[in-house]
Amino acid sequence: MPDHVMASLIKMPAPEKTFTPIEANRNFAPEFQLALACARWPLRDRDREEIQRLTDGGLDWRKFLRIIDRNQILPLAHRNLRDALAPGRDTEFLDSLRSKVMGFASHSLSHAAESIRITESARKAGFEIVTVKGISLSVLAYGNVAMRSPGDIDLLVSPAHVFEAERLLLELGYVRYEPRAELTPRRLKHYLKYYKHFAYIREAKAIPLELHWRLYHCTALEDPDAKPFETMPVPIGSGVVSTLTRNELFLYLCAHGAIHGWPILKWLADIGALLGAMTSDDLGRVAALASERGLIAELQAALILVDFFLAVERPAIQLPPEANRLVVRIVNMAKRLLTAEDYCLEIHRLPRFGMFLYDLRMRSSWRYRSEDIRRAFVFPDDWDLIDLPDALFPLYAAVRPVSWMYRHLPRLSRRPSTADRSSPPLSS
Repeated sequence: MPDHVMASLIKMPAPEKTFTPIEANRNFAPEFQLALACARWPLRDRDREEIQRLTDGGLDWRKFLRIIDRNQILPLAHRNLRDALAPGRDTEFLDSLRSKVMGFASHSLSHAAESIRITESARKAGFEIVTVKGISLSVLAYGNVAMRSPGDIDLLVSPAHVFEAERLLLELGYVRYEPRAELTPRRLKHYLKYYKHFAYIREAKAIPLELHWRLYHCTALEDPDAKPFETMPVPIGSGVVSTLTRNELFLYLCAHGAIHGWPILKWLADIGALLGAMTSDDLGRVAALASERGLIAELQAALILVDFFLAVERPAIQLPPEANRLVVRIVNMAKRLLTAEDYCLEIHRLPRFGMFLYDLRMRSSWRYRSEDIRRAFVFPDDWDLIDLPDALFPLYAAVRPVSWMYRHLPRLSRRPSTADRSSPPLSS
């Protein structure tokens, strides 16, 4: 990257670090304020003071527990509470958290061992598997595999190795559950074009896994002529896994959060923790990469949200004033989702039609919007509901409204179904 491009992205002159005052979040409920303070990493003295101040007041601990559990930051919150509070303070609550955290830690260790097992098996088979988020992100952001609430294992392979990787997973005891239906040639062609991953579970240990062949559902967000993503090794215990380089990973996390509307603090906490180890030059390089990929708005929105909710110390850079309308849309959606229903809006209660419209407006290009619409109106779960031959595949668009009512109107439901995933599903 030319020096003059880098210079234009960094505020001159600028302090190495900047932060927003904690007082900006004083209008939130104290339980949510405490959750925000406990979502920072690493803790500074002022964070410890804030945690102590908030726990000295009349706090509803049950509400706080609901918030940190809903926002998937329970291990991080437990660690920070333990670090900030004096010995003997709120021991009963910390002890109740500890049992949950130990369970999460066990799951994280299982995910780590499984990620190493799959990675090494793939290398022996002659292809590379890249871990995305999950335990590798936990190590990079927090220095510990057990600091993030475990979700599923996200793996990324090149499109050329998708079916080789699937055969490997089946041999290792995994079963594909998404999509459930038989993948006829026409269904497979559609799925590979409009979706980005298959979902599996290792039933023996109840380990969920997603096998990705690209990072985003919509191909318009990725440059078809771009080189393969650069990777880096991450030591995990006695093994090593690969993940995206720090710049690629940081930008992906910003875009991933924006696509989903930033509904959980866990994702913002990851951004805040990574920012804590970055310099202005580091963030400037991410900004240059975002400019190349057309993801400046997603990066800018992530930084605004981290400033607003977490008030962490971070590098100071000046981003180009691009896509301001999209930045506002992302930020407003995040504020809405993170504070709705007393800060505990359940994932399954996200406004589905509202999220579809939000996703549709992320880009104005016909290519992006047409892919979004095709993905919404040809739904893979319908292939399991109604087994049409490939010659009649276009009729699934007409089936979609009926199948939606079948799944979502209680009086019409006759059997349990998987969650409707017309919008990209939440993952780890």
